[in-house]
Amino acid sequence: MAKPYNVTIVNGQGTADVLKDTYSVTADVPGYTNNTINPSSLTYDGTTNSYSFTIAAEGTLTLHVTEDGTSLGTPIVGATFIRTDALGNEYGTAVTTDASGNAVFANVPYDATTDISVYYKQTSSDGDHTFDDTVKEVKLTLQTTTVEVINEGTSEITIKLTDANYENLPIASGTITLS
Repeated sequence: MAKPYNVTIVNGQGTADVLKDTYSVTADVPGYTNNTINPSSLTYDGTTNSYSFTIAAEGTLTLHVTEDGTSLGTPIVGATFIRTDALGNEYGTAVTTDASGNAVFANVPYDATTDISVYYKQTSSDGDHTFDDTVKEVKLTLQTTTVEVINEGTSEITIKLTDANYENLPIASGTITLS
């Protein structure tokens, strides 16, 4: 059997010069469950030069969305969030808040000793509340983490439209568009 090779992964990929052989595959990836590497073996016969593996995490990130951003605030139902990288590139399926105002990302990485960053952004609310669509970062050091998110209610405004040439003469009907 050939010697073991340690392949350093950076941004999802790495390279190594290896001999033709069959290898057991293990992983040491902070925040991930190392025995979930798939596949767990690799046979290199010299004809294929690219291999793909997956690894799973077991953390849970709950985004609790309320009007005031507190655990006791009025929950927002129907707000959506998606996982991203630091640049905002979207990954996976969006999650939506339930009747309690919770949107749950399952299987996210966490590690008590390493700063594991998880990125996400809000993509919508319920139509009656505002939201911040910038990329957010949370460092997960616990298997289960809850982040409080605020979606403030909108405020009603009154718009008056009068004739520009006849002071205080109200316009009978029309539409103002705010965009």
